[in-house]
Amino acid sequence: MAYNTLYVCLILISLLPLARLAVMKPKPATCADVRSKYQVHQNGYYTIYDSTNKPYLAFCDFRSDPGFSWTLIESISRGNAQTSNFRKSFQYNIPSNECTPNWSNYRLSKAKLATLHGATSSTHFRATCNFDSQSKTGLTSHRDYLRVSFCAYNYFLTNRGWTCAIVDYINIRGYSCSKCSIPFYSDSNNHLQSNIAYSKTKCGKFNVPDAVADERIFGNYYSFSEKFSCVTNSTSTTNWWIGGAIYD
Repeated sequence: MAYNTLYVCLILISLLPLARLAVMKPKPATCADVRSKYQVHQNGYYTIYDSTNKPYLAFCDFRSDPGFSWTLIESISRGNAQTSNFRKSFQYNIPSNECTPNWSNYRLSKAKLATLHGATSSTHFRATCNFDSQSKTGLTSHRDYLRVSFCAYNYFLTNRGWTCAIVDYINIRGYSCSKCSIPFYSDSNNHLQSNIAYSKTKCGKFNVPDAVADERIFGNYYSFSEKFSCVTNSTSTTNWWIGGAIYD
């Protein structure tokens, strides 16, 4: 009987590493995972992991939008946004400084984008202007801002001609709407973008009265207005993010 008891104990001890492995949380693949796993609340640079389990540094925003966390995937100055590489959609693998996140010339690889996009914690994308990484509260204003659900626009990593999509919220120079239909476009020569001159008569007819002819927002900038804060000057930045809800 004693031998049987010893045998059972040895088996249980041998299974302990497997038991510990079973309850371990997976390594974070998104900033939402970082928030959930480590209960952090401050914006900043955190380590997340790609599909091959390799770590990389990413900027996380937990403060700008209550209930959301965001992973920075691209940030470009107006000057860089007008170059050929940054005019391509997110379908193309054009990483830039992905080992050293910065605000004027940065883009993750297609593989990392796919991992973020496919994560269960990723439900939305957004675009912002001139994000201040030093601000403890994240965005100080939601002026010149866009947030869209992947359910509403399921072409984030593909080329797509003009397509109407219901946005959670858009604000351009103080003109805003929620749950309204906005036109989006992307292809081999066009970064994902909208056109507010076009939106006046298409989709939900979102109207920005002072739009200039063929005015692009959040990408490409063939034609733009310096009243739009992403392009006020050559060093102004456009920031793209993938994110999702925070569950504490």
